[in-house]
Amino acid sequence: MTNRKLAVTLAGATCAALVAMAVVSLATGVTQEIHEHFADPEVYAARLLDQASGLRVVMALDIAFLCLYTAFFATLAIHLRARGRAAVLVWLGLGAMVLTALLDIVEDHHILTLLDLAEHHVLPTAGAIAFQAVESATKFSVSFLALVLFGLAVPRDTKLGIALALFLTVGTLLSAIAGYAMPPASAATVEAGRWLGFLAGFILAVVWLRREPD
Repeated sequence: MTNRKLAVTLAGATCAALVAMAVVSLATGVTQEIHEHFADPEVYAARLLDQASGLRVVMALDIAFLCLYTAFFATLAIHLRARGRAAVLVWLGLGAMVLTALLDIVEDHHILTLLDLAEHHVLPTAGAIAFQAVESATKFSVSFLALVLFGLAVPRDTKLGIALALFLTVGTLLSAIAGYAMPPASAATVEAGRWLGFLAGFILAVVWLRREPD
């Protein structure tokens, strides 16, 4: 299997994991995003306990998701280098995406640890919740950087290539600005739509890759 075909397969698997997370969230009412922001310790603990079962399923799926998207971007980086794209952009983009995955792992396990504490009748501290908010925001900021770098490295010699490059650069920057500029209550709407953006991005990447040379 060529790197291009492997990238298509990994993108499809990543989309499947993403859809599974969305289905679980819709079925249970659980959202990971609500635990990524600061709240009063008692309120934060109550939310964790209320979503305990569904949250563990979402986190388990998120581990699969981060493994798959990291593998996809690693394979995409190899394909882009084979196309002669700028090594600096490609490898910086991959490095930022790997860092995103590591931050994603810390985020998942930190939230689950706070859930364990709450189940043992121990309130999470304000410092622990603030750390989670900072860590989650950092994860997304690094992911934005990674996507923009990959967008700049995508060949813009076809209409699909231009569309994917614009989606990853302009689309990502607009999403980042909107998400951080809005007050927390309004930002929740942007964050909920972020998953649709991820899904659209992977689908567009698959369509582009299927027309790429090996």
